[in-house]
Amino acid sequence: MRKIEPINNNGSIQLKFSYAGRRYSFNPIPKGDYNDTRDIATARAIATQIQNDILAKNFDPTLDRYRLTPKLQSLQPSNPDSKPKTLIEVWDCWVTSLNLPVATREHHYKAIRQQIVKANPDFMDTAWLTQSNLAASTFNQRLGYLKACFKWAITKGLADNNPYDGLKTRKVSPKSVKPFTTKEITAIIRGFEDLAPHYTPFVKFLLATGVRTSEAIGLRWGHIDFDQGIVTIQESLSRDWAGNGYKRVRKETKTGSDRQLKMTEALRSLLESLRPFQLVRDALVFTTVTGKPIDDGNFRERYWLKVLTEIGITYRNPYTTRHTTASHALEQHTPITGVAYLLGHKDTRMVMQTYGHMVNRPSLPIMPL
Repeated sequence: MRKIEPINNNGSIQLKFSYAGRRYSFNPIPKGDYNDTRDIATARAIATQIQNDILAKNFDPTLDRYRLTPKLQSLQPSNPDSKPKTLIEVWDCWVTSLNLPVATREHHYKAIRQQIVKANPDFMDTAWLTQSNLAASTFNQRLGYLKACFKWAITKGLADNNPYDGLKTRKVSPKSVKPFTTKEITAIIRGFEDLAPHYTPFVKFLLATGVRTSEAIGLRWGHIDFDQGIVTIQESLSRDWAGNGYKRVRKETKTGSDRQLKMTEALRSLLESLRPFQLVRDALVFTTVTGKPIDDGNFRERYWLKVLTEIGITYRNPYTTRHTTASHALEQHTPITGVAYLLGHKDTRMVMQTYGHMVNRPSLPIMPL
């Protein structure tokens, strides 16, 4: 790849380069001067960041990640008149300062920004959040981001206090987990065999391992060691939040850790029945009928919902297969630490929080009735 260098565009600074068959040309520093040593150094740093992101396959095609926004430059704490008047100003400055990966910024941060833009609150106004009709968990999450945003603003002299510090989090009602019973598991598998046979192995794998859906979608033949009887879960094929909704991006697991799952005889038999004669290590184990990566939303709407409806089982989303594996493991006396490992958790906290009612569950005393 040709090195990206700042170009003199009538005294201003311009970066020009090509990527994925598309040409890009933009000014990374509004009002930047090509003859200013500091501006040129900043432009070169941005050019290096773009090249590194391209190599890491983390390039932002919108270029927003690489621009020094006028708002960020114009907010000067020494001038009271230049301090932010609206929340969106300081939010954009804070997010820019974090230098986030595109996928991260386009997920939670983008959703909060859209809510801020819609409400258009004044800088210190919090009613737009407290009066919003958000689920408790979503409210608490957004409150945490806003507290961090204002904490940063205070350190930059853009705010004198944090209006969100006084807001309390909302109580989150624990979700009732209803795993599939053994009878329901059998019915679901038979339902897929009759109505969507191509996806039967995919569903069996989810039930047998308890892996996240994105981890099963991203499983490659190189992750399966038939000699040792081990399936290694070390990455996922997750939805690209910066894409068009259908594009998927290969990532590490949610907790960033690898885990090795020892095959049961049933799981080994399942995977051996799928193993191609000429095995390509990077090829996906589970695909659509046309050989493309499975889209979890499409699978849920077109196949999972259809099968559960036809066989008369109360709808629970595909993630319930994960709860099912965990609950059956606990019922079969797998230690809590073992269940946490199988699920890919770093500790037992989530297992106890979700399945604690199943651990060491006592029997009622025998009474002379």
